[in-house]
Amino acid sequence: MIKSKGELFFLLFILLGSFILFGDTFYIKGGQDIGGRLGPAFWPRTILVGIIIICVSLLVEYLIKRGRMTETMKPRLDLRQLRFLIAVGLITAYLVLLPLVGFIIITPLFMIAFMYLLGEQSKGWILGVSLSLTAIIVV
Repeated sequence: MIKSKGELFFLLFILLGSFILFGDTFYIKGGQDIGGRLGPAFWPRTILVGIIIICVSLLVEYLIKRGRMTETMKPRLDLRQLRFLIAVGLITAYLVLLPLVGFIIITPLFMIAFMYLLGEQSKGWILGVSLSLTAIIVV
């Protein structure tokens, strides 16, 4: 059970590292897992899947127990902090999705979401600015 923020960050660090190492197991040379023979990547993958399952189950347990906290125990998050966290999430999502989706598709969507987050109400202005700025950058 997770008892502190330090333990939570360590758990997330282990989870991220396990995903990275699992991806690296696909570069192990020396044969495939074919015909009843286990290749050299079988045991590292099995161990990493076990680590990922344990980390995810501990994270789910933490989130469930945190959801049961009373209102007086919950930390308060004001609107500015929430907008900041959403902005960081939008930027992170943009950077992750950029190579997968492409600049021309993801940039206007990002700009629309960010302008809405900043408080712009006019839908025509939001759409016009995002599409025209993307077109100017592409040209």
